[in-house]
Amino acid sequence: QQYAPQAASLFNNMKTPASIIAGAMIPLGLMSPLPMVNPDGKPEHRIETLVRRSNMAVAVAALLSGFISVVFATVAVNQLTENIPDPAESVWHLLQRDYDLHWAGTNAHFLYGMFSYAYLIAVRSYFNTGGGLLGCGVAGVAMSSLLYMIGIVNRGVAAGSGDGQNYGTSVASLFTHYCELVLARKGGKFRPMEMGAVTLLLGSLIAVVYALIQKDDAKLE
Repeated sequence: QQYAPQAASLFNNMKTPASIIAGAMIPLGLMSPLPMVNPDGKPEHRIETLVRRSNMAVAVAALLSGFISVVFATVAVNQLTENIPDPAESVWHLLQRDYDLHWAGTNAHFLYGMFSYAYLIAVRSYFNTGGGLLGCGVAGVAMSSLLYMIGIVNRGVAAGSGDGQNYGTSVASLFTHYCELVLARKGGKFRPMEMGAVTLLLGSLIAVVYALIQKDDAKLE
């Protein structure tokens, strides 16, 4: 049976929420700095400083993750429309056979962006309330929602296609499967843009980690 229209509909269903979350990420994580927990000049706790310094990196990664999710979904819809695939047993089997990377990538990047958005809400609510017991309580509400969302996704991943086929038992299985697909290239070769992206990502992560463990901001000389 031909399931191309249903598969395209699934990808389209992911594009809109991914776009909304990506757009909301800009004012939450990029437009304004986090306020000081101790405006009277007292030093912040080491964990508060680490969270503050890593906030921008998390926001940038989450924003671009949303963009990647939209790109994956858009390219898949175009391919499903331009090149009608062979009949399949179900939508799931079609996605697994011909669009495994696109579907796993769309979901993995969307979920990372959504989970990061909840984390950023927790961080900003903590700093906006001045930290302390109130800040921990408000941030805890956001983190409880994050954990609940992860639990919901875990059930969905475990359910899979309904006939015993799935990515695994949790969202970690989805992310692992996506990483395996990204690294599994025909002939073991990456295209130039992919190689450049991976190289730049690794170098950037090293720079971020190095800067976070320093007492002072890393500066280029």
